[in-house]
Amino acid sequence: MKIKYVRCSSITQNYDRQLEDADKYDLIFQEKISGKSKDNRPELQNMLKSIRAGDECYTEDISRLARNTLDLLTIIQEIKDKGASITFIKEGWTFSNIENFATKTQEMMLTIMGAIAQAERITIKERQMAGIRVAQSKGKYTKAHPTKLNKVIIQQIKDDRASGMKERELMNKYHISKPTLYRYLRK
Repeated sequence: MKIKYVRCSSITQNYDRQLEDADKYDLIFQEKISGKSKDNRPELQNMLKSIRAGDECYTEDISRLARNTLDLLTIIQEIKDKGASITFIKEGWTFSNIENFATKTQEMMLTIMGAIAQAERITIKERQMAGIRVAQSKGKYTKAHPTKLNKVIIQQIKDDRASGMKERELMNKYHISKPTLYRYLRK
């Protein structure tokens, strides 16, 4: 089976670029959540649970799978241990448990690229915090602003809850607080 994992960091981003070749895959797992940790990423966990020997997994690039080097290497190892392969489309690299499938150079480059993705995330957060500090000093930033979600996303939240998704998973998936979650579930 051909499986693709698609991830955006926030609900305001879209999957369009990553789904241009969607017709090539039997199964697509997609989520809008930070790649900082493999934990609290329900669709990644669902994908990992569904993988069987012989499956081919794909993702657009290394940073879509993980922005943490340890998580990246752990996820790839889990896929390989199940007898499946993972291909990073942009980089053109495939990793599998088949002997010598990936060269040692590719494995080294993967670790380096994973470290770069992790460093990018740290840099993004630093810039964000610097911007917030400047905005706060000018009185233009307060943390107490309401989260505004459109009707489609509110319905997705309700559908996910009805299908048994836990509160913490919903809060992580939609980047909302517990009070905000309850407010939208009551609507």
